[in-house]
Amino acid sequence: MKQFLMVMLSLLAFSCGASFDEKVAASFAAKYEVCALKLKDTQGYKLKALGLKIKADEIGRDKVSADYVKAFIKEKNKAWLLPLHKCKKFADRL
Repeated sequence: MKQFLMVMLSLLAFSCGASFDEKVAASFAAKYEVCALKLKDTQGYKLKALGLKIKADEIGRDKVSADYVKAFIKEKNKAWLLPLHKCKKFADRL
């Protein structure tokens, strides 16, 4: 009975926040935006940094809700821990 109650509570807690696609979008938008800020002064990555910022804005424009904004802020705080070489990989792929 306790396990059933825990599963139900965890499902309820998960469904109260942003939906899965909003969380994924917020994660990518936050990573792109933070990486754009980190790469804007890096030689050879200025235009790629601008591309990352444009892509982050494009993702954010599609998802406008209070839950998305909360998820975005949470993911942005985590994204500052990304190393510079990961940011360069994001920029090169875009």
